[in-house]
Amino acid sequence: MYTIKGVTATPGGRSAVRFHDQGYGYAVTPDRRAGSLAGALLGEGAGCVTALVLLALTGLYTVLRKTGAPEAVLTACVAVFLVALCYGLLIVFVNWAGGVLLDVLFLVAAVATLPAMLLPAYRRALRRGLSGGAEAEPAWVPATALAGVWHQPGPGGGSVVTVQHTDGSVIAFVPAPEHARDLYERLDGLLRDARSAPWRPGHGHAPQGRR
Repeated sequence: MYTIKGVTATPGGRSAVRFHDQGYGYAVTPDRRAGSLAGALLGEGAGCVTALVLLALTGLYTVLRKTGAPEAVLTACVAVFLVALCYGLLIVFVNWAGGVLLDVLFLVAAVATLPAMLLPAYRRALRRGLSGGAEAEPAWVPATALAGVWHQPGPGGGSVVTVQHTDGSVIAFVPAPEHARDLYERLDGLLRDARSAPWRPGHGHAPQGRR
């Protein structure tokens, strides 16, 4: 799974564009953690800062010990290091537990609805969810649903990546400047692959339009 976060989608608002490793397509999901307090305190950025603090404290402790600093200073340095270490472990646990918790909830729901296993449609949906395939991704858009992809300058010096679907709908993405080209090339690659692949009924309309 490859995700480009912090994308402003119209319609959709602040979103994350996800590209699945298995299957050709993309999904747009709300970027709920963007700008939130939880995201700032427990996100990847906070983890990187904590790692740097731990390294700095390790170096500082070594220097203070060699220079004969008072014991109270060394103790305070160790205490801050332990607090930062616990905070870093908390960030790792929260990010790890988030994915595990979703899997556990899915399995509990599957067991609770065991009688529904008699229904073929439910069994197919359950298999897709357990396999983690592209179809299990929320708001999944297959590559065959793409009709055109454009990359053009946007207001304020940014870039806009516009996608038109075969049903006539259009969605505009405004990513961070450093991700604009990457987003466009991935979406355009999906469009190219869909056009070069033989079209099969039931997999969307044969792509038309221009890029």
